[in-house]
Amino acid sequence: MNVSELFELTNWVQNEIVKTQIPQKYQKLQQVLQKNAQPNQQKQPFENERNDLIETIRKVPLNQLTKDQIEFLRNLGIAQAVGKEGVDVIEDILYKNALDIATAAQKIQEIYQRLNQGIQKVDQIKTGLQDCVLEEHYEIKEEVLIRVYFKENAKLSNVTDFKKWGNIWHEIGRGIAMAHDAAPEDIKIVGATSGSIVIEMATLASIASTTSIIILSALKVAERIIEILKKVEELRELKLNNMKLLKDLEDEAKKEKEKGADEIVDIIIDKLKLSKDAEGDKITALRKAVSNLVNFTELGGEVDFIVPEEDIEESDEVEEKPEKSIDYSRIKQIASEIREIERKIKALAPPDETNEENT
Repeated sequence: MNVSELFELTNWVQNEIVKTQIPQKYQKLQQVLQKNAQPNQQKQPFENERNDLIETIRKVPLNQLTKDQIEFLRNLGIAQAVGKEGVDVIEDILYKNALDIATAAQKIQEIYQRLNQGIQKVDQIKTGLQDCVLEEHYEIKEEVLIRVYFKENAKLSNVTDFKKWGNIWHEIGRGIAMAHDAAPEDIKIVGATSGSIVIEMATLASIASTTSIIILSALKVAERIIEILKKVEELRELKLNNMKLLKDLEDEAKKEKEKGADEIVDIIIDKLKLSKDAEGDKITALRKAVSNLVNFTELGGEVDFIVPEEDIEESDEVEEKPEKSIDYSRIKQIASEIREIERKIKALAPPDETNEENT
């Protein structure tokens, strides 16, 4: 996460967490529960406090943030207290786990304290960065940052992996760039970080837009495949000994993957209005790029998009850049959908023992 992203995140926390009074709403619920936990005290209803809190945290737009921003909030104890996860935690505390009132009050108090501590750290970061962040969001203006995460079975463990994935990403970049009458050199590596290795690339909004559509479509295919394979595992657990049914489902999963890749290529051909007769070389390169991207996401690799903020106030003539504005807003929307479907896939997929060992 670069410095500009971090500074933007501090503003997001102020607008979406502090101004919506989420900490105060946690505190109000905790106070009612605490009173109800006291002996010889008349019990007070807490439905209003609970509903107010749940409705507020449910609306927190976490999917607007990048993966790194969400992970940063998770480390501060903020992400777990809002969104769907926050709602699930509250419902678990109040109902599903059948906790006594005193324990429920204590659990809510712990969330409130972690949330406040996280907000205090964010405030400190904001104060420290206030005069250090340049107005320009990226080193290269009017380009989108594509952040590629080499994770799980798509990780980089040695130089052989590095060479393999380097070649694959060259094919991905070449195929998508050619479809836009651009060159692979128009996708520039501008940074890298450690951990699960992350490469940052800057490119034209049009290329980033096509890449985001391919990834979203690939994840939708992956979701369908996981649903089929989940049925296979359920049937195996039932020990029905119906091998034909199991094989048919496994074959269906393979066909879904092949059909899905072809569908994605057709979507991009239609979007870019490519001619199958006159631009066969572009379509061949695009097909290879799509296949590689589908494989990358299937193996656990992830891609995120960081879009520069549009400064509409710079000029009254907004219609000068209609395409760019559409591209930027659309990429933001697709990136949000990508994060949401990734969350669903992680919830659907069974734990992978090999991945757990490698983490």
